[in-house]
Amino acid sequence: SKDVFEEYYKRDLAKRLLYHKSASVDAERSMLQKLKAECGSGFTNRLEGMYRDMECSDDLEVKFSSSRQNKDNQEADFHANVLTLAYWPTYDQINLVVPRQIEQAQDEFVQFYATKHQGRNLQWQQNLGTCLLKVSFDEGVKELQLSVIQGTIMLLFSEHDRLAYTEIRDSTGLEDNELKRALQSLACGKHRVLTKEPKGRDVLDTDSFVFNSQFKSPLVRIKISQIVVKEDEKEDKNVEEHVHQDRLFSIDAALTRVMKARKTLGHSALITELSSQLRFNTSASEIKERIEAMIERDYIKRDESDHSTYHYVA
Repeated sequence: SKDVFEEYYKRDLAKRLLYHKSASVDAERSMLQKLKAECGSGFTNRLEGMYRDMECSDDLEVKFSSSRQNKDNQEADFHANVLTLAYWPTYDQINLVVPRQIEQAQDEFVQFYATKHQGRNLQWQQNLGTCLLKVSFDEGVKELQLSVIQGTIMLLFSEHDRLAYTEIRDSTGLEDNELKRALQSLACGKHRVLTKEPKGRDVLDTDSFVFNSQFKSPLVRIKISQIVVKEDEKEDKNVEEHVHQDRLFSIDAALTRVMKARKTLGHSALITELSSQLRFNTSASEIKERIEAMIERDYIKRDESDHSTYHYVA
């Protein structure tokens, strides 16, 4: 159905926008216009909101960068995308103790943003962030394109030649599954900028890691991808749960609109009106469950003499 398609399309669009993977901005906007013509503006509202967020973030970047030019203690260039929670997919939060340089830049951005938008709260999604690190190897300086998690780990080795797995975990605050994936990509993948001791493909709690100063590559800029975990089933489940929750909200909103307009309505007539307003197929039993929930929350009530008739509670 349309709402399931929208959720999957929104997740894929988010990846393309955040990681600049769109083949053509014009093609994306053309597709959006086709969806709007086919499904209506209500269908594309959140998708259009995602585009607006990216455009506003670009404007913010220019202004924020300009405000930082007068400061002498800048250790890192910094760009933040400000995403409206209602438009974007739901992402899991991770615990990550970011490096001092990034924490300082984040604090500066929060202060800057507060001067532009009072009363708004920012919540950092570190697992969506990327970074570019310039690293000196024996062969010369290389630019590493990393996730913020990978970059945080690599910066630990600017102060230490060797670190135990437990030391890295304590310093970053990461959960074991996230940390082991990141360390595998840095020490066991195609571009091994860290050396794992003892050698092996799996990362264990007893392992130690050493900065690989002898790393060689013909490339100057190297992208080190995260180890991909097969999460198709998990993502499908998350999409289904999100769609189900959205449908409940839509049924409740439609119920409120209809009853507020009609004041009194029989059960069959209410089911018919709701079915005509909802943009997805739903069963009479699902609608009945939402009616019961609305009665419990005192939005509507049953007629005392005819339980198949409902009254709106002002």
